[in-house]
Amino acid sequence: MNSILIMALINPMTYSSYRTLVETLAEEGSTTGLEQTDERIAFTKLNLQRMKRVEKQFAMLPEMATLLQKHQPHWRWLLLVESWCGDGAQTIPAIASIAQSVPTIELLIVPRDENQSLMNSCLTNGSRAIPKLICENHHTGERLFTWGPRPAAIQEKLVQYKAENPGATHEEYMTQVHGWYAKDRSAALQQDLLALMEQILEPAQVV
Repeated sequence: MNSILIMALINPMTYSSYRTLVETLAEEGSTTGLEQTDERIAFTKLNLQRMKRVEKQFAMLPEMATLLQKHQPHWRWLLLVESWCGDGAQTIPAIASIAQSVPTIELLIVPRDENQSLMNSCLTNGSRAIPKLICENHHTGERLFTWGPRPAAIQEKLVQYKAENPGATHEEYMTQVHGWYAKDRSAALQQDLLALMEQILEPAQVV
């Protein structure tokens, strides 16, 4: 993997701080990011409920827990997101729970719009799609892997749904996506992350 310069982060937050911020924004009728639209403000309020549900339902895969406890990797996770992002609400609490289970993993929630250089270093098909997780070696700053903006299994379902329903609206697409998230209960996300972690921590055992 390539090494990168450790960028100065603007307004990085712990998950606890981010969670408190989203609650405050929902109460005040506001949102993060450069665009303070009614739609994004409404999404922020809805996302608070999504985050609460994921927090209650999350259960770590046993194989992930075993891998992390065995290696105790010294990683820094930078998670680019904004409070209006629906995929972020569905995945951030799970990512935070994983990081919290290992004392040697530091998680920082990083606002996308305030950290454009970092965002531009990990575009998805040329777009600034979020959430985007960046895993770095905590000591060297070497970038080990990135993940996002959506679990592969859920993205595959969306691609298939679009092919089968070419006349569907964006709102209909997103209704399907969030239904899949609810049924999946963070399993697809964890499978993605587990595969990435195994490549770093136990490369000789990955077929």
